[in-house]
Amino acid sequence: MATQKKSYAARLGVLAVALSLVTACLLGGTMAKYVTEVTGTGSATVAKWSFKANGGTESFDVALTDATQAGVAANKIAPGAKGSFDIDMSAADSEVGVDYTIAFSGTDNLPTGLKFYSDAAGNTVITEFDAVSTGTIAAAGTKKETIYWSWPTTGSDVNDTAAGTAADGAAKTFTIKVTGTQQKPTATPAP
Repeated sequence: MATQKKSYAARLGVLAVALSLVTACLLGGTMAKYVTEVTGTGSATVAKWSFKANGGTESFDVALTDATQAGVAANKIAPGAKGSFDIDMSAADSEVGVDYTIAFSGTDNLPTGLKFYSDAAGNTVITEFDAVSTGTIAAAGTKKETIYWSWPTTGSDVNDTAAGTAADGAAKTFTIKVTGTQQKPTATPAP
């Protein structure tokens, strides 16, 4: 009988352990918990870029003429001529600031006595043609750079005469390159 009691006790013990495991599994799978899933979207709106020089996005023309120079054919220049031309730069439709550089090339095609100046009085001769002028335009802003020029009569008579003798009626051209680059963004300070 003692063996039978042990057998029942052992069976009851095993049954109790089995019921505990089954109950734990059932309760573990059926326990309630809060769950929330939120879905969002990301977006990026690109700032608009727009840069123009003298109204053009690819090219523009400038002619060196002096309408006040007496005794010279219309739309031609000779020693004693002077004038200026404007480069109107626009970032009016841009949503970013612009750093600009104005550069000249091919100026060796022009008469050797012809000089460019950054001031109307002719005190500051432009000698660095890779960066005739540089500056910044704010987003949605505009800026005008005026370049002055003159062909003084105090230059070399030999060179001036050679330029006039070689003149074949065709315009002597040089290139004006205006480059607009997005202004480098400044770092936003950490909050």
